[in-house]
Formats: sequence, C-alpha cells, structure tokens
Amino acid sequence: MCGIFGYVGSKNASDLVTKGLAKLEYRGYDSWGVTVAHAARAIVDKQTGKLRGKVASLPGSHVGLGHTRWATHGGVTQANAHPHVDCGERIALVHNGIVANDVELRRELAARGHRFRSETDTELVAHLVEEALAPLPPTPESLLTATLAAFRRLAGMNAIVVLDALTDTLAAAKSGSPLVVGFGEGEHWLASDQAAIVEHTRRIAVLGDGQAVLVTRDSARAVDVATGSPRALDVTEAAWTDAHVGLGAHPDYMTKEMHEQPAVWRRLAADDAPLRELARRIEAATDVVALGCGSGFHAALSAEYLFARAGRRVRAMPASEFSHFARFTGPGTLVLALSQSGETIDVLEAVNAARARDARVAALCNVPGSALTRVADLTVPLGAGPERCVVSTKAFTAKLAALILASGDPDDSKRLVTQAADLAGAFLDGPTRTALQNLAARLVHDEHAYVIGRGASYPLALETALKIKEVSYLHAEGFAGGELKHGVIALVAPGTHCIVIAPEDETKSDVLAAAAQVKARGAVVTAIAAEPHPAFDHLIRVPDLGVASHLLGALPGQVLGYELARARGLDPDMPRNLAKSVTVK
Repeated sequence: MCGIFGYVGSKNASDLVTKGLAKLEYRGYDSWGVTVAHAARAIVDKQTGKLRGKVASLPGSHVGLGHTRWATHGGVTQANAHPHVDCGERIALVHNGIVANDVELRRELAARGHRFRSETDTELVAHLVEEALAPLPPTPESLLTATLAAFRRLAGMNAIVVLDALTDTLAAAKSGSPLVVGFGEGEHWLASDQAAIVEHTRRIAVLGDGQAVLVTRDSARAVDVATGSPRALDVTEAAWTDAHVGLGAHPDYMTKEMHEQPAVWRRLAADDAPLRELARRIEAATDVVALGCGSGFHAALSAEYLFARAGRRVRAMPASEFSHFARFTGPGTLVLALSQSGETIDVLEAVNAARARDARVAALCNVPGSALTRVADLTVPLGAGPERCVVSTKAFTAKLAALILASGDPDDSKRLVTQAADLAGAFLDGPTRTALQNLAARLVHDEHAYVIGRGASYPLALETALKIKEVSYLHAEGFAGGELKHGVIALVAPGTHCIVIAPEDETKSDVLAAAAQVKARGAVVTAIAAEPHPAFDHLIRVPDLGVASHLLGALPGQVLGYELARARGLDPDMPRNLAKSVTVK
C-alpha cells in the first residue's frame, strides 16, 4: 500500500533511497519522504505530492530510509508524510498498515509527555521505540530489542522500519505487509517490493509474517517477533531483473504492460502443467470457491462461468465478503485465490479463514515469494512480470488466460489462447486501436457510460467499466444484460453511451435484444463483437475465437480507459486515491 526503501552500506544513501522510492511510487503517491543519519540525528526531508523529478535535500550519509505514502490516518500534509521521528530525533520510522489501537497508545504516550507533530498512527510507533530504546546501550542489538517491544504493542496488520542515527542501523518488523531484504557485499537493502532492489542485487529474502530483521552494513539477521529467537532468512535469486522493471521505450507503464500481454498468454499456453494440476484439484474438490478483489474478483467471476461450461460448479465472491461464509468451508473445499500482488489483505484474511477450517488453497498469483504463495497448497505462477501501473492489465488477462486453459480441453484451449496472442497487436497498435481512440474522443466530455454483457461476458462488462472509471474517472457501470429492464434502463437517455459485448456464443441473441432496447431509447451503441448489426452504431471488431474471444474482448476496455485518461490530461499510471497493493483494511 505504501512504498518503503532502506539502505545501509558505503554509498550515498540519500540518492539511493530517492531512486529506490521512485520505483515504488505506484504503491503510494500522496506524499514522500527520506531520512538519513547525520551527526547522530535523523535528518528528514518530506513533501506532499508525487516524487517524480524531485530530489531529497539531505547531507551525505551511508544509511537512509524512505517512504511513499497512501494516506490512511490524517490528511495529505507535509507533517503527516513519513518518515516520523521521536522526541530526540535519534530515530526515524516508516510504516505500512494501520495501528488498530492507536487511540489508546496515543493517550498513553501523551500522558508521559511525548510531543506529536502529526495526525498519523505511525508517529506514535516512533515514540514507542524511543521509550523502549532509552534505557538500553547504543548498539544495533538495542535497536532490534526496542523495535520488537514497540511492534508487540501494535494491533492490526503492520510493517515498520526504524532507522537509528546513533548506530547507523535499520530494524524492521512485519505482520501482513510485505518487506524484502536485499543482500550485497558490505551493503544491504530493505524494501516493500523486490522491484526496487533488483537494480542493485538479485539476492533477496522475503520477510515472513511475525518476523523482524536487524540490518547493518555487514549483516542482516532475522528473529521471531513474539519470542526474539533466531529465524532463518531464505535467501533466493529474485525472479525479476531491472530490465523487467524499467519503462524501455514506452511512454508510461500502462502502455508497456498492455503491450506485454500477448507474450504472457503465449508463455501460459506453452507451459500449462501447473494449470493441468489446478484442473485436477478443482475436479477432485467437493466445493470450489474463487476469491479476488477488484479485477481479481472479476477474474474469479469468470472462473464461475468458464468452469460451468466444463460442467464444474465454482462459486465466486469478493474476498472481502468471504468471512460471512467461511463457516461453510471444510476439508473438501478448494479456495481458488486470484491476486496480482499476493499481499492483498482481504485475500490473505479470506485464505487464512478457509485454512483454519482445513480447506485447501490454490493460488493464481503474479509475485513469486509473496504471502499468498507461501500459504497456498498449490501456486500457479502467472509469470506476467512486475505490474507497476496501478490499474491491472496484464495480470488480469493472465488470470483469464490461465482459467481458459485450466477449464477447457488442453489442446483446443492452448490453440485458441495462442491465436488470441497473435491477434492482440491490432488492439494495441493497429486499426482497432484507432477505432478506440475515436471512441474516446466521442466519450471524453460524457459523464456516464454503461457496459452490457451476458454469461461469460458479464465479468468482462464489469472489468471494462472498472478500467474506464479507474483510469479516466468517467462514471462507467457494467451489468448483466438481463438486468437492463429491471432498473438500469431508467438511466438511459438520448445520447447515453452503451458498450455492448456480443461474442459469437449462446448469449448473442439476448445481448442483441438488449442493444436494441437501449438504442430504442436514444442510446449510442458501441459493440465489441465479431460482426456488425443494425443495433450497433459503432463496432470494435473482435474475431471469433470461441472462449478465447474473452481475452481479446478484455483489451478494448483497457485501451479505451487509457485513451480517455490521456484525452482528459490524466496520469494513466497513478489514478487518484488508488494504490497497487492494498495491504490495509
């Protein structure tokens, strides 16, 4: 949810941390800040707004810590930006999460004379560390001891990193929010995402829940938060390189990630052994529940329809709602969790609730080593590479491709997914892209649009509407075509734009009827379909590839949202109020 980057070594920490934060800004961009150790004090430079093009004004130092914020407690102000310091400015602290008992802790600390400079729950954690550190000798071990003492007082899912300016040391502890340690010769890094570290080292270790770590120039040592006993760090080679993280020749990450989709689909089709195993486990389960959030939920809903075609019942629900139904799961249940980051708190809580009732978990996940992959019984890697645009494109269609491959005949589904990859270029750079640019020009000043789908196209209608509103802020609503006459049609007036998804399947006649109904009331109808029809004013042509038509059908919403954002002067990579990996409730 927020970006964290720390460094201890021999290089200029301020420069390294600022550049590292730039690679994490998709995790939060309301404000940013950097601190370094200088003359036994934590010197801080923090500002509101985006980091892009800005440089921290700080003295030279070999230890530093930075943060990009997605606001939870307190408004977007310079005072509320991280890092936060203690009363004596010896330590600085950054935080990802929400301290659920912040009111009680703040009251205690204020009664003991601590001064607060912000409205955040984060600042009180700095004072807790300060109190625990005060009676201890100035050593790195003391910082770890104090960090553990403070972290044990916190309720909720949190990750903290503390810089001690007196000992040039970093300490961190986590529960729920991601932290990664990077290993070098005479230098170490801490970050909330491996993508920020791989420029410097491929040797990483993912910190587990309930773990803390002490990081100095020469070592990184982990302990258990509850007991303080040593915990081994599993050092592995990062799955991604810096080349995966960079923009290359693309103008923004949304463009880059949309263009990477065909290659992702081909890789999934070429190596479908994990998907065959997923299909086997779905067939063997007595009950299957598919869970996700946002685009992940739309993929879960697609699973419901795709497996229904194959004669297998799958129930889909938003992961955030699963707690109301967890009691119906048991040893025969398979939970299919779909997540780009593998760190989304709603998905993890749902999975843990299911596991507590002895359900099995299968994960479709894009980030190797993430929390979801560590608790799943089976992980199917999406292999899409780092997705840094806040709105999901390639991770969503990777899930969709994986579900098509897992639910269909192996040879037929592989052929169709590969054909879809071969035809995707027309949507990303060819004539279909031009048609979508023209559609964006017609919509740019509108306030509303509606997207209609039926059957397996219903989740795609929801996803198309989500892409439009996420990135362009045009209000778009997706709904099942059969629901049109049960209320939604009241919103259709002359000139209202309706997008109709009409594949060559069993739903086509019903979707055409819905298109005729809105057109009769003055709507402008754009169809995502294989062939023209009198009810369509405009056509975005999608070739008929059977079930794989849905892969190509997902692209118009992405491109349209992007073109609308550009036409409205918006940043497609960082929509307002959104962050990439939602690790707070």
